[in-house]
Amino acid sequence: MKLSTPAKYFDGKTSRPYLLDLEVFLGEQISYYFENKRSVWKFQDIKFEKIGDHLIITRKDNLSESLKIDNAEVANTIYQSAKQSRNISWYHTLLDLGPKFYLTATVATFTLIACFYIFIIPWIGEKVTDLMPLSFDEEIGDRSFQQIRSFSNIDEKRSAKLQNFADHIDFGTHRKLNFKVIDDKEINALALPNGTIVVYTGLLSKIENYEELAALLGHEATHVKERHSTKTLARSLAGYLVVSVVVGDVNGVMTSLADNANQLNNLSFSRAFESSSDLGSYEILKKNKIDPDGMYQLFKTLKTSHDGEIPELLSSHPLTDDRIKFSKSLLDKKEYKFEKNSELENAFKRLKENP
Repeated sequence: MKLSTPAKYFDGKTSRPYLLDLEVFLGEQISYYFENKRSVWKFQDIKFEKIGDHLIITRKDNLSESLKIDNAEVANTIYQSAKQSRNISWYHTLLDLGPKFYLTATVATFTLIACFYIFIIPWIGEKVTDLMPLSFDEEIGDRSFQQIRSFSNIDEKRSAKLQNFADHIDFGTHRKLNFKVIDDKEINALALPNGTIVVYTGLLSKIENYEELAALLGHEATHVKERHSTKTLARSLAGYLVVSVVVGDVNGVMTSLADNANQLNNLSFSRAFESSSDLGSYEILKKNKIDPDGMYQLFKTLKTSHDGEIPELLSSHPLTDDRIKFSKSLLDKKEYKFEKNSELENAFKRLKENP
């Protein structure tokens, strides 16, 4: 198809435009006469740029030489022809796709990012942790506990009593578990990768019976058994660890995790880890024939004890309605017969006594 149109010609030597007539063979070539000389520009040798209703045509071998078409209809016809012949830059091709494309691309990008964080990062955390020996958990756990000890008051007498209480429970693990009490009104408890489980007096004061305390310790012990702290730390450093895992740099992984061990006290466990530890706590209660109502009562105590201020424990161990319902569903199963444990009851009473 052939069409004719007036245009402005810029020769690249001056800023002055020259008016001339173009002959356009769509998809093939553009020709014009300038100073009594005919010039032919092949479509494959020129660039097309649409700015508003105007079309700018530039030679690829001489960007200073250009044509400008101001007729909007003609400009659009030539531009569409250039698109069909693939003579439009990728940048302008994207611009031509319009708002719907940008919206779709944005949604797709955020979906990919969400999928990466939901599926890929947890997988990376699992794989990285599988590479680490348990001695590594001991190392970063020791570092973290030394940091806690440096700014906290460890109640040694109550720690001994809590250890005595825990020694009457079979946690189903070969890992050595050490229990410590911090004299602080904060409602909190945490499990470190080295098997140290810390309970704050603020939380102990809220716990009313040995069944609740056994449920709490069972939950924290499961975090240790399943290496949740190390996995969570690995997830928080996933960007660096992806590269390290791909190249097989195990030492690099260990160094990065160790350098960030101070983050352990501030990390929040995922819902999956919390659900896993809730189930693990239930299995420990079941194994020791302890009333599973302790878990349900513990959750109720935590939910109603903060007087408008969220306990520190809930910031790292999110307590959702689903977790409470789950604990109630386990209780309703009535899978086993529980018994009163006088040793645990007496150990709990000694722990609750004023030191």
